[in-house]
Amino acid sequence: MEGFGSDEFIANVMVALETSSLTFETHTTGLSLLNSAKCYRPLQSDSTRDDQVKQGLVLLMAHGTGYHKEHWEPTIEHLFDLESEFTSTKTPPTPTIRECWAIDVQNHGEAAMLNEQITREKPEAWSIWDYADSFVTLRRDILGSNPSYRDNKFVLVAHSASATAAILATTFFPLPILQTQNIFHSLVLIEPAIAPTPAFVDSALHTPLYRAISLLMTNRKDTWASKEEARVWMEKKIPWGMWDARVLKAYVDFGLVDNAKGGVTLSCTRQTEALAYERGIRQSLPGLWQLNLLCSANAHVGDNEAGTRTASKTKENYKPIIPIHIVWGDIDDLFSREMKDRLEDLEQGRVFTSVTRVEDVGHMMIQTSPQATAKALWDIFSESTPDAVSFLGENSEDQGTQKPRNPRRGNLHSRL
Repeated sequence: MEGFGSDEFIANVMVALETSSLTFETHTTGLSLLNSAKCYRPLQSDSTRDDQVKQGLVLLMAHGTGYHKEHWEPTIEHLFDLESEFTSTKTPPTPTIRECWAIDVQNHGEAAMLNEQITREKPEAWSIWDYADSFVTLRRDILGSNPSYRDNKFVLVAHSASATAAILATTFFPLPILQTQNIFHSLVLIEPAIAPTPAFVDSALHTPLYRAISLLMTNRKDTWASKEEARVWMEKKIPWGMWDARVLKAYVDFGLVDNAKGGVTLSCTRQTEALAYERGIRQSLPGLWQLNLLCSANAHVGDNEAGTRTASKTKENYKPIIPIHIVWGDIDDLFSREMKDRLEDLEQGRVFTSVTRVEDVGHMMIQTSPQATAKALWDIFSESTPDAVSFLGENSEDQGTQKPRNPRRGNLHSRL
């Protein structure tokens, strides 16, 4: 089932955005689930932008546990603001980003209500593979069947636990197809909730904050008399009180639904969140194996059968299969510095195209600091312009070497 909803407009920033809604179906594990997505793009003042963005970026954005697709809206607004500032200095102005698509996990947000019978009666039936398939279906079957997207570059941008889904989306295609058929051009993983080794499944290795959240999930407050009461209550509590006001508003507007008692409750149930934290690190292991495979494949593109660099594989023409970018907050709260460092393990072959440290933010950077998050993303995306090194792996002299963007600060658990 597919269908675009009516347009609505976001005009509270410099660049006015138009949004459209899409519902579609996936059957990854034999379970039929409906998927809810929103597309964000600048409001068209004329037809010129359509011609200019035919080779621009299409961002496919995945959210973390307990959130929903609308959490991305403030970050997206700032991204398009940054693009507008950048393109205004170019002649002719050439946009970098065509549009952004944010997709709900099937048991979160609007999608949770579309799948209510399954998500509330059989919460254990959902799998991270279902979320991975939503990005594949949108990219391959829906946008991929539209000729106007033929030359666009599709970038998977994933926060927290959804990093596993983004990585697993690449398993739906053989590596040669990923390399030659313009499926996904890159991955940007923000605070990825991925165990760097199977040993990290052990809760004893998790941070005190992670363990505390896991225990609190089953007993957290989940009902209020109204959305306004919920918003006022959350403003006084951690972590919601630390969030950007626009993100909190989106959380209340799209993450709370009417209940049978005349009040409101979470669309993503306590049971669903608790199960996600229980499974969280463990279900990331398939993502780790695929991450290792992608990093290895990137490192050996152009090697001969003996595994050595061929004459044609030079820094000037080297193009990895999928460039992979990591973005960390420099406050090590939900995940320890050790866990982050172990994920960047050169001995395991995990060499990333770039590693960014965003100052003064922690794991919830999408929620607390959308402007800083957008700036970190833009610093990556703007490298795809013709007069700069391509973050997508084209014309790059540095692909295959890990490029830190700024130093990490120490462990700051006390900040939260």
